[in-house]
Amino acid sequence: MADPHVHYRASVIRKIRKDHNKTLKDLAEKTDLSISFISQIERGIINPSIKSLRKIALSLGIPLSSLFEDLPNVNAPIVRKHERKILFNKDSRLVYQLISLKNNQRIEMLLTRLEVGVSSTDSPMAHKGDEVGLLLQGECRCELGRELYELQEGDSIYITENTPHRFINTGNVPLLIVSAISPSGF
Repeated sequence: MADPHVHYRASVIRKIRKDHNKTLKDLAEKTDLSISFISQIERGIINPSIKSLRKIALSLGIPLSSLFEDLPNVNAPIVRKHERKILFNKDSRLVYQLISLKNNQRIEMLLTRLEVGVSSTDSPMAHKGDEVGLLLQGECRCELGRELYELQEGDSIYITENTPHRFINTGNVPLLIVSAISPSGF
């Protein structure tokens, strides 16, 4: 499945980098990504992994979700299923859906889907904001700091801000997790 946000994301990254008076070299040093890789992202030539996008967003001081097109401007406190921001990995085996209104709210809600054998990141990563996750379907291993936890459908986990973590689908069905992060900043 092609990512419909590649060119939008490219323009947002380039604009924010320039607004912060950062060069490609500055961003490369801060993210540990190559200058040519970032340049290709900014030109919409390549579709980077969510891990790479997280590094870029973190270094620019923006939430990851801001790199995806805005939801329709509505006054109602509802996000319809077809209006969700969808963030997915290149091979579509990892999909995040923003199920809260917008990234400027105090709480951000995500629905994560991991296919069998897939992990949320290559290695544990941290983000701002405390997070609570509820497993709606499947089972997984959660690496939380230096601890490992086995979780099953119906279990929940609390993750303190800036604690490196990742989820690995250890079951035989797609893993579905609904998460709340506060303050928003995924």
